[in-house]
Amino acid sequence: MVALNEPGGASVGYEKKGYARGLILGLTMAETMLLLVFCLLLVAGAIVAKKKAELETALERVSRSEAVIQQLKQENKNLLAQVAELMERFTGHKVPDEEWRKLVLAKKAIEQIEQKGLSADEAVQLAEATVAVRDNNLSADDVRKLVSADHRATEAERKLAEAEKELAETTRQPKDLPPIINLSEAKGYSFEVSSAELKPAFKAKLEGAIAEQIADIVAKYDVDVVEVIGHTDEQRLSRQSNMDFVLGRVLSGDESVSEMEPGDNAGLGLARAISVASVLKKIPAFDHLNILPMSGGQLILPDDRLTDGAQSGDAPERRRIEIRVRKSKQKLAAEGHHEGN
Repeated sequence: MVALNEPGGASVGYEKKGYARGLILGLTMAETMLLLVFCLLLVAGAIVAKKKAELETALERVSRSEAVIQQLKQENKNLLAQVAELMERFTGHKVPDEEWRKLVLAKKAIEQIEQKGLSADEAVQLAEATVAVRDNNLSADDVRKLVSADHRATEAERKLAEAEKELAETTRQPKDLPPIINLSEAKGYSFEVSSAELKPAFKAKLEGAIAEQIADIVAKYDVDVVEVIGHTDEQRLSRQSNMDFVLGRVLSGDESVSEMEPGDNAGLGLARAISVASVLKKIPAFDHLNILPMSGGQLILPDDRLTDGAQSGDAPERRRIEIRVRKSKQKLAAEGHHEGN
């Protein structure tokens, strides 16, 4: 037997202690390391498995998303096909994708225009002005100044035109005045003796050439009143007048002109003026005119002088109808004239 305290025995004991220190829970260091590596592999495997599951889930989602996208694309394609079919049905032309895109852009542009307070039609009308503003590099302030200047210039032109018109009115020469139509018995425009009845030839001329002459004057001078003035000579009438009783009915058309029996030259002149006015009023082209019968009786000579009463005989040139035209007060007021001008 070897004693424990012998050199050889001491070495063995030391080795046993070192071996004991190399054990962990009964395992050697190598076994411990293998166990750790195994545990790490298990953890890594679990992580890999989890990531794989997550990847599969993500791939599944991607696959579903792609399926949805494909479905939407197909629905969009179907919708475009339906739109194209409708457009072809109603317009005869298909709308390709590019044109559809342009339509969408145009819709957005119109919405932006309307947000600025303009309509599409107004924007089109202002397109030329917009190009001019762009090409001349004008700012909004520049445009406002130009518009203000244009308004002032327009107002100045309007005032100048009014001044020129007023000057023309005040300096108008006699040749610019409407002519007077003189229809005297001496020229064949006659009535029955001491009567207001028109002879057939006079009536035919009234409805024909004279009506045309009046229409030309009315149009040229832009008038709306026609005055018909009856004049007589100074041969006296000696009968009872019924003018006060039948005048209103004759003017309204309820009585014939032949029913009027004037008792003096003033009445005879008025009766003949009413007779002529009645014919003119029946002409459709004169519906817009105020035709006013008047009497000058025997007072006014053909040269526009008052009679002195010395010409009492038969004077066919004095027995006449004068037709004058003028503007009514309403028309003058509408044109900006004032009474007294």
